[in-house]
Parts: sequence; C-alpha cells; structure tokens
Amino acid sequence: MSLNTIREVTEITGITVNALRYYDRKGLLHPTVRNSGGRKEWLYDDEAVRRAKRILLLRRIGIPVESIVFVLEKVDRMNETLLRARLEELQEERALIDEQISVASMLLFIDEISADAEVKNDLLDKMFEKICLDE
Repeated sequence: MSLNTIREVTEITGITVNALRYYDRKGLLHPTVRNSGGRKEWLYDDEAVRRAKRILLLRRIGIPVESIVFVLEKVDRMNETLLRARLEELQEERALIDEQISVASMLLFIDEISADAEVKNDLLDKMFEKICLDE
C-alpha cells in the first residue's frame, strides 16, 4: 500500500488542498493517515486517491457534494437512477444550448447578409414565425 501526501493527491487529481479538506469535513474523503511520525500530515492510500478521482468526476457532471455522499456510500440502483437523471438533465441542457446557438447563428447571418433594413426585418419576421410560432 502506497501513501500519498495531500500535495501529491492534488498533483494526481487536480483537486485543491482546500477542496480535499472540505471533502474531509463533509465526510466525502478522509485521509488514510492524519499524522505520520509526529508530523501533521495527511496521507492518502490508493483507494482514497481513487475515491478522490470519483468525487472529481461526479462534481464535473454537476452532482452536488451533498448527493455525492450518498452516491459513494451506496452501491445499488439508486446510483444508477441518480446518474441517469443527471445525464437526462445534461442532455436537455445541451439541446437548449444547441437551439440557442442555432438561433444566434441565424441572427448573426441575417445581420451579416442584409444591409437593407426592410429585407432584414422580413427575414427576422419569417425566422420568428418559423421558430416561435411553429412550436
């Protein structure tokens, strides 16, 4: 079993020292050893480093810290349900962002191709009808 210092864990995972201490306070991730040879030093074993990586991945997809506690403690269908729900939320967000990008692109295109205000207004009216009224 190898032990990593808190600094080494930050280098391995990219999680800051403050975040590691916060995760300890929240009960998400505890150092394997808090004191080594009389020095105040937090040490993490390989399993703790893997747990830190999992926490980081869950945070990366927007799972709140409070929910991560339950995800890490339960190895059952609840995790799958939570992760599937988050995946659906992210897919819905992506669809909305894709639509916003499309509308912004069309507006920019209309602005770029038309110097004539009347033509521009006509194109904007048609775009509005197509996007907003055909829903």
